[in-house]
Amino acid sequence: MDLIVADVGGTNTRVARAHRDADGWSLHEGERYRSREHPDLASILERWRTEVATVDTFAAAGLAVAGPVHHGRARVTNLPWPALDTTTLADHLGLPVTLLNDFAAIGASLDALQPQDYETLQEGTHDPAGLRLVAGAGTGLGTCLVGPPGAATIFPGEGGHARFSPSGAEEAALGDFVARELGYCTREHLLSGRGIARIGHFELDRQPDPELAQALETAEPAAAIGELALAGHPAAQAVIDRFVGIYAGQLADMALTALPTGGVFLAGGIAPRWLEAFRGPRFRSTFRNRPPMTHLLEQLPVALIMHPEPGLLGAAVYASRSVKP
Repeated sequence: MDLIVADVGGTNTRVARAHRDADGWSLHEGERYRSREHPDLASILERWRTEVATVDTFAAAGLAVAGPVHHGRARVTNLPWPALDTTTLADHLGLPVTLLNDFAAIGASLDALQPQDYETLQEGTHDPAGLRLVAGAGTGLGTCLVGPPGAATIFPGEGGHARFSPSGAEEAALGDFVARELGYCTREHLLSGRGIARIGHFELDRQPDPELAQALETAEPAAAIGELALAGHPAAQAVIDRFVGIYAGQLADMALTALPTGGVFLAGGIAPRWLEAFRGPRFRSTFRNRPPMTHLLEQLPVALIMHPEPGLLGAAVYASRSVKP
């Protein structure tokens, strides 16, 4: 079975062919398009189908969208496109169309990922019937809950927009630093690409450093800070260490709310690039440090999703449920 799948964001839209056989799902003919260079999603999908696709027949289309989805309609956050509508898109493509939130798509990917698609950060004790929590820092911070394996129910959330809860005086000072700029501080204000830059400015404000200052002036400061850290630069390493600690602490808060005994999964574009930092003791010790519930957090399995396109994979899994056998 072949499906058209897309992960639609304010900057880029990724499109691919998802194929399912006896060995599971695989992605083919992936292509990335600049979203704002096209008037709407239909034109991107038509371009991909004409210029890239190697098969003519598709069973359905699964489209993951960076924005809320209600009753088959969605608007892409930060794009001036007209609203997306499953009926209109289905008529245009001649296929059944499923729209879902982009982070719901990552949640749907869990049952299709293979063992090599994960990096274990904490073994824990896996409950096959337990809820699963997915959170991922990238452009923003996405969250969702996922039911047990099978036809898992997806519960999209907006946990990234919850207020940041600092752990200790230094994190409180960081929260105040961000609030002076923005009026308040959410989790996403720190756990995102722009959040890394904010942490960098906070560190720079406390201790001037010419190389860190230069990295913060680049077009992609998070990437520049990462390169500095790999080269052994102490100030850049301090930024990453603080980011990892904040990530672990906010995950712990979310996990205590839901008790996801089926596992906690990190997604998004940032953590896989900084794998060694997340493997280190800072992440585990901070994740567990929520007395008197430390023992509960120690029992939760925690893994980092390393698959390069979990959103596309999850869009295929979710859309395939609407295809009649």
